[in-house]
Amino acid sequence: MPTFNEVQKALEQCMKAEPPQDFSLSPDASQLATVFAEMLHGRESERPMEALKPKQLAAFNRWA
Repeated sequence: MPTFNEVQKALEQCMKAEPPQDFSLSPDASQLATVFAEMLHGRESERPMEALKPKQLAAFNRWA
């Protein structure tokens, strides 16, 4: 179950390794940013793994 801080850290690592180009996020950063934004908006401290879409889970696993 990823925590908000784990998702934030994964997003930061991804964006450091794959910075935005032409104002566009990389595919992994986009997936992680969506999870981050949803958790921020919903004030979630953690999210069940099964709530992540397959691409979100794959991106999280690559960068966490």
